[in-house]
Amino acid sequence: MSEENGNILDLGSFDFTPAWAKTDAKVNVGKIRPEGDRGTERGDRPRKPFGDRKPFGDGRRPQGDRKPFGPRKPFGDRPRFEERPRPLACEVKVLPETKALGTIIRKLQGDAHAYKLKDLAYFFLDNPQSVLLKITPKAPESSNAQAAATFFQCKACGFASTREEDVLAHALAAHLGDYYDAKEIECEPPKGNFNCVAKCGLSGVLLGPPNIHEFNATVREMVRTRYPEMSEEQYRAHIEMVRDADAIEEWRKGATKKTVFFAKGQAEVEGAAQLTREQAEGEFRRTILPSLLERPKSLMITADVAQKSPVKPLVWAVNDAIQAERRAPAAMCFALRGAFHHRKLHFFRANDARGPEFVTGVEYKPFDAAHAIPELARAATFVAENPCCDKSEFPADDPEFEQHLNWLVTTGHVVAFTNGVFSAVEKFPKYGPQWKKRGMKGKKVEVEGGGGERKEETPCSTSTSKLEPGEKGLEAGEKVVKEEEVKDETAPVVAE
Repeated sequence: MSEENGNILDLGSFDFTPAWAKTDAKVNVGKIRPEGDRGTERGDRPRKPFGDRKPFGDGRRPQGDRKPFGPRKPFGDRPRFEERPRPLACEVKVLPETKALGTIIRKLQGDAHAYKLKDLAYFFLDNPQSVLLKITPKAPESSNAQAAATFFQCKACGFASTREEDVLAHALAAHLGDYYDAKEIECEPPKGNFNCVAKCGLSGVLLGPPNIHEFNATVREMVRTRYPEMSEEQYRAHIEMVRDADAIEEWRKGATKKTVFFAKGQAEVEGAAQLTREQAEGEFRRTILPSLLERPKSLMITADVAQKSPVKPLVWAVNDAIQAERRAPAAMCFALRGAFHHRKLHFFRANDARGPEFVTGVEYKPFDAAHAIPELARAATFVAENPCCDKSEFPADDPEFEQHLNWLVTTGHVVAFTNGVFSAVEKFPKYGPQWKKRGMKGKKVEVEGGGGERKEETPCSTSTSKLEPGEKGLEAGEKVVKEEEVKDETAPVVAE
């Protein structure tokens, strides 16, 4: 070992800390305190013993005992949201019902008032019995599409469905009484020994022993009269068997009456054939039911009957058509317009060529005020100067004014609307609140030659005939043209 290597022990420790850092700065930053000194800063508080802690692994289910998840279902077999069935593929036309339409036409022919055509359309739409629907199935668009629906309808009441059995069941339940009379007669109580008696679990009615001949007929009668929303199988699930002598005796005492059927009008005839309900239904199916069933290509049915159909897609299609017609009753107005024209009723539009359409049973004619009595001329002039006036605006100094005005209305010289206002006969009679005369009349003061002469200003004219041809974008009655002199119009314009 060389001399240089022999002096390595003289180096001391391997502490290479500089001299200025070896001094005690009296700051304990970053130094780990001894374990015994930790309690001194907490006030020498005794440490709380943990007690007997359970090992972490105790109480846990071993991994091998886990419940298996089982085989996963393939993606294609997972349940998905069911789509709402679509309405029936058919075309629905909304029309007025014939009887209701005849009633409205007779009302219009005997009334001198002018009715708004759209209000009459909503009158029909608000009453499902007054709405007639023409339902035509649509042809399939492609060969893979579903075939067009076939309708079955009852001729007696118009009940319709796409299933023949629905119409047959309806005719049997609703129209059996139209061809047969039911009569309740006395009979002897049933004889024999019975071990049990059937009891309805829903109503508590005793139905009788299940081994008698009339039991099935009694069950069907209960389903038909009390629980029509249930099938026979569902109702039989609620039947209980009672093995009680008192219950059997109670049923025996109540079975002293039975219902028999006779042909219509033969119930009081001596010697008429008595039929049970099963016999009456069988005869009804053979002789009468085929004449009540039809298969129309286009279904003609009222809205109230169509909404009671057991076929939900048909009901949805009907409701969609009626709601669309309520938003814009174009089809109903078109049908009413044609029917009213056929009955020689008269139409006109108010305010302008695109104003609301009205129908009335009176033919409007011009009024010759020059050759009329003063009372009638005064009434006609008042209405011409005060369009859309009502009874509250009539002159108070003339008690017979309303009587003269009613004569002008019935003869077609004044237009009377159903809201109680009157207007003069014009090409487009005035209608609406915009034609109401404003409150106070303005006044104009003119000074001539130093003398203050006060003259009353004439009322402003609101007639659309005073507008210049070049002015656009102005609705009828929105602009007031002021003139110093307004000439009175002596005769109204003839309505087209």
